[in-house]
Amino acid sequence: MKTIRHPVDVHWGDTDPAKIVFYPNYFSWFDQSTRMLFESVGIDWDTLMARYGVPGLPIVEANARFIAPCRFRDRLEVESRIGTWNDKTFVVLHTVWNGTLKCVEGHEVRVWSKPRDDDPMRLKAHSIPPEIRAAFD
Repeated sequence: MKTIRHPVDVHWGDTDPAKIVFYPNYFSWFDQSTRMLFESVGIDWDTLMARYGVPGLPIVEANARFIAPCRFRDRLEVESRIGTWNDKTFVVLHTVWNGTLKCVEGHEVRVWSKPRDDDPMRLKAHSIPPEIRAAFD
């Protein structure tokens, strides 16, 4: 399964008064990493819309387990991969590393969705095309 790792530098604005990463930033980094994971197999967000009519991949569940703190000036690596493919959803697994220390484990459940025919402002889940799954093998 395709896995990516990318660096994240912890800036002052990423931290709380104790200089520890403020937890919502991990979810932002997870979201960025999912986009980068798709781009790594040649499927960027513009392609999702142009080729598949998918305006985005909404998150219906997100979770994180904080194992060790990350701090101002740390250089982290976010590692991401698809954990599970379902018919209309998939799970992206994320691990945040500070050197060799595993600091955070998280996941997102995302939906393959398209605008509804009767109301284009609302989305409806659709089956994930086989070629999308195959791109990550």
